[in-house]
Amino acid sequence: MDELQCETLEELSVAIDRYGPGVLYRGQAQHYLGSDGLPSLSTSFQRQGCVPDLMIKWTYYAKRALQHLVHGWKDTGDTATDQAILQHYGFRSFFLDASGDPRVAAWFASNKFKSKIGVNLVEDCFEDPVWLRTLNAWFVPTEGIGHLYLISQKSLRRYGIQAVHLSEIATNEGAPRYVRQDAYMVGPLVKSSLSGECILCHITAPAEVLRKFAEENSADRLFPEPSEDPVYRELLAMPWEKMRNVPNNGLEAFRRSLELPEYSSHLQKHMPSRSAMYRPFWTRDLPPPPECQVATKMVQLLCGSALYHGASSPRFVLQEINKLLQEYDEISIELDGLVYHGMGTQYGKGVGVVKMPEDIVCVFEYGIDHPGLRIMSIGRFYGMHYRIDSNGGWERVRHEDDCTCGSDHTENFSLLGRVDRSLKDRWLECVKPGLYVQSGVEPTSDPRATWGEPY
Repeated sequence: MDELQCETLEELSVAIDRYGPGVLYRGQAQHYLGSDGLPSLSTSFQRQGCVPDLMIKWTYYAKRALQHLVHGWKDTGDTATDQAILQHYGFRSFFLDASGDPRVAAWFASNKFKSKIGVNLVEDCFEDPVWLRTLNAWFVPTEGIGHLYLISQKSLRRYGIQAVHLSEIATNEGAPRYVRQDAYMVGPLVKSSLSGECILCHITAPAEVLRKFAEENSADRLFPEPSEDPVYRELLAMPWEKMRNVPNNGLEAFRRSLELPEYSSHLQKHMPSRSAMYRPFWTRDLPPPPECQVATKMVQLLCGSALYHGASSPRFVLQEINKLLQEYDEISIELDGLVYHGMGTQYGKGVGVVKMPEDIVCVFEYGIDHPGLRIMSIGRFYGMHYRIDSNGGWERVRHEDDCTCGSDHTENFSLLGRVDRSLKDRWLECVKPGLYVQSGVEPTSDPRATWGEPY
């Protein structure tokens, strides 16, 4: 690995040009050394650790954003593109962020990220006051020396390390920040940082020189507003969740369900109806609305986001669920949260299985109309139908009431497989007849969560 010190813009330009094509660039305002004395280029997971529940939730919504916004995208288990949104919008990943543009890297080498918690007094769409917590972020120019690392794509291939260009997931419209940054995902790097053998050169230069080299790059350009960045817009549209056990002097406090750095304010004094503010509740604690269909005998399974949003292959023999269907007419699998679908004020709340004639069962999703702070109605989205054979296997059957959205709703059926395994392993425990609760999940509802008046 070469070490070059550049004092002028001309020296920096010559130093970068001498390494030619096949190079990726990473800029850092600080330099870190590993135990071997070489630069330590580590991932955010290696530096800050993993929070499994949050990662599962972030990954679920990252895939949903790609599905909604990237033409022709399919979930192929490509961890680099899945984790690109985690890496670029405020969570952590097993990948190192790099750029194909040295000017972008020079900007990051001469500007430092800052953040602080903000507390904002607003009103929901019904003019009820609440506190909203945000993570406000900005960059400040640094002084002293910045660091550019030139990474060899040839060496990455030799070590079997991916370098995925995120132009692969450019959106149909707009410009996500990872496109503006000409970003690459280098990794995955699980056990160690990037090998020094992959670094061609470590360039140091005064921060002011690096900023001049970065030319037109700025925080506004590299981190575009949601009006330009559809991925950012989708993440900001997700519901708010009440913060439990927070002293609030009578006013409730909420945070984004996926908290991410915000480089400008995206709040309004009067928040729109599509900004749901979720007080934790279970539908079993709500008085049943007159229009709601209620099975004669129902069992409810209460679960958290790791189980609900997890990834797994579909299982077609569901022994534990079959046992429940022998005793109950309907199974309700409910999440402690709202599932964002980009459908205005309508959100998912859980997945249900209901018995029908001719040994058929329908797998569907519960929908909640939840503008602002209020729960207005509950109903069912159309689902898919299955027949359970004598061996306990589930086979898809066509039915006149099948959902016609074009999706096969595989994620709902995959959830049944995870739930079936959780019942077998007693991760979901029966706490009383007709009620199972996942370990660690709070089974009580917020007392202020109830039906709202029509508007």
